Amino acid sequence: MNERAVVHAPEAPAPAGDVRPAAPAPDGSAVVPAVPAPGAAPRAVRSMRLSRGRTATWSMTLSTFALVVSWFVPWALPLGVIGVVLAAIALAGRRAKRELAWWGLGLGLGSILCSAFWILWVVRAVQEAAGA
Repeated sequence: MNERAVVHAPEAPAPAGDVRPAAPAPDGSAVVPAVPAPGAAPRAVRSMRLSRGRTATWSMTLSTFALVVSWFVPWALPLGVIGVVLAAIALAGRRAKRELAWWGLGLGLGSILCSAFWILWVVRAVQEAAGA
């Protein structure tokens, strides 16, 4: 007889880490169960690197906050610069939420302009007070 032996793996719960999907055996007679990928780290351990989508979100959030604060005080200038830098980083990536990154860039530039206005106003006021 020419029967093929089918090997069954013991039933065990899949680990919490990355697993390879079930795939047909090379001869098509059985299905190989999902097994952990070699060298896979558990999903609970994540990289500390921000994804491009989060970078765009942070850019817009920080730039919006900087714009609101820059209407009242010039101290929001560094926040606007950070928002613009984060937007540029997000736009450089392929997976970025591009609309949020563009909004972050525009709002950050707006906050920089508002803060620059306040700084110029304060400098002129100090010069007038010192000259008078």
